[in-house]
Amino acid sequence: MTASTFTRASLITALIAAASPFAAVADVCKTDNPNITPINAVQGSSFNSPMVDTRVTVRGIVTASWQTEKELGGFFIESAPDDADDNDKTSEGIFVQADSYISNVSPKDTIVLSGVIQEINDVTTLTEVNELTTCGSVDALPAAAQFTLPAADKSAFERVEGMRVTLSSSNNEPLTVSGNYNYSRYGFVDVSAGRLWTPSQVVNPGDEARELAAKNELNRIQMDDNSNQKEPRPLPFDSLFSGPQKSLRTGSEIEPLVGVVSQFNNRYRFQPLDTPQLKEPGKTVVSDTPEKAGGTLRIASFNVLNFFNGNGQGLGFPTPRGADTPEEMKRQQAKIVAAINALNADVIGIMEVENDGFGEHSAIRQLVDALNDSGSVTYYISEPQAQRIGGDQITVGLIYNKDTISASSHALVNTAGAFAWGSRPPLAQTLKDKNTGEEFTVIVNHFKSKGSCPEDNESPNSNQNDGQACWNDLRVKSAEQLTEWIAEEAFPNAVLLGDFNAYYKEDPIRYFSENGFHNPSKATDYSYVYDIQAGALDHIFVADTLKDNVSGVYHLPFNADEPWIYDYRNADFYEPTPYRSSDHDPLVLDLRFSASGM
Repeated sequence: MTASTFTRASLITALIAAASPFAAVADVCKTDNPNITPINAVQGSSFNSPMVDTRVTVRGIVTASWQTEKELGGFFIESAPDDADDNDKTSEGIFVQADSYISNVSPKDTIVLSGVIQEINDVTTLTEVNELTTCGSVDALPAAAQFTLPAADKSAFERVEGMRVTLSSSNNEPLTVSGNYNYSRYGFVDVSAGRLWTPSQVVNPGDEARELAAKNELNRIQMDDNSNQKEPRPLPFDSLFSGPQKSLRTGSEIEPLVGVVSQFNNRYRFQPLDTPQLKEPGKTVVSDTPEKAGGTLRIASFNVLNFFNGNGQGLGFPTPRGADTPEEMKRQQAKIVAAINALNADVIGIMEVENDGFGEHSAIRQLVDALNDSGSVTYYISEPQAQRIGGDQITVGLIYNKDTISASSHALVNTAGAFAWGSRPPLAQTLKDKNTGEEFTVIVNHFKSKGSCPEDNESPNSNQNDGQACWNDLRVKSAEQLTEWIAEEAFPNAVLLGDFNAYYKEDPIRYFSENGFHNPSKATDYSYVYDIQAGALDHIFVADTLKDNVSGVYHLPFNADEPWIYDYRNADFYEPTPYRSSDHDPLVLDLRFSASGM
């Protein structure tokens, strides 16, 4: 006999049932058992089961089992072919919540069980199981349904909830890991067909951005590690590790694979049954910093993610926005130094450095001292005639290689209007290229972020739901004021750089392009990944008169694709390399002022 029965019946009931166990099991397992409710009827054709809070008896084949507390605490069953309906709007799978009553079941077991239907974290679940009968096993599981991204609509996910599927792509784009923000915390990554782009990076704000945002929602699923554990260690999906740190980077392309579609808090999930595999295991996913050609000048922009050094003498920790301990600060500094050295830049604009002046114990002084101690280049700091720049906790800075660049005056700052609050005051420094004698001005910027929206919904800075988030009006005014200031000061050969907190197609970026400045980057360049979508918040513009002098522009993939756990905060994953030295990728621009170096 291959069948077995488990019940919570009283002792008397159990004894009665035991008098004829073979007959009882046979009755339960009969294909025409009138007590069976088909799984497709339990699932229904809408997003929630029509039988919530109802006790039902269902029959199915176990397709996947993760029953332990550290796993998912249950298993999935799917209708046998004879029990399936012809309605493609109803799912044939369901999740069963395990408890101490249920003995271990295995894939391919055919079972009949009774329980109460609930929607738990949005997944239709059979709970409070009080009867389970194993009716033998099948030689092979039902064929996995085909499920492709992007989905036609949200209901396409619901139609296969609880079912085994082969996950693939339908738009000639490879399956791609687009997000890893929750990877080290909850053990899942986000997968899409091709990389997802922040809408306003690649299309115009408004209707086009809203349309793409809706399409992106249909082109994402969470690939889980089949566990409820927080902070899983070792990190899952090591078969997808790549890059210099052997980490799970966004942008990684993977092969189609089989798993079960689930759901968690309004997001659809994929519980893999296959081990995910890279599409091209040997493919180089990052490249070294391009060599700087002879006769060129390299200018870089780098948001260093809140570099604070306490009081500069080992005290003052935790800092307001950066490191919590001196040890963390030392690790952060080492990664930033490694990244800046890798840029091989003559001029570097810095954002998110502690705004504590330029003295011996200031954050920017400590960073530059560490840079100068680490290699053959000596950097100078551009200082304005002010103790600090504005009143924010963070500020911008500018440093330059004294062997290739000179400065004949103090830097200037603008603290009026849009820069009195919100957008940080820009810093401008006119410099001279020692190779050619050509003068140019670098203006370092950090515009108001998209977060902490105004409480007044009628404010022009509230979220207009056009893809540009809040404070767009302030960022536009910042762009206007910045270009006016450049004209008033007659800065020669202006180069604007920094974290503008605006994507490629947004109003502030378009304003520069329409008012005398050239953006040499492409819409498919990116420096940041947010909500699994890539885009460029960091930009470099040159005055239109310098357009033909640009010999190259590069977004260097040090940070945005790396899991955040590889940054300075976690000693277990720390390496003193440029990778995850910040949350923004640095950006470099190569200029050639004359033909003398060609």
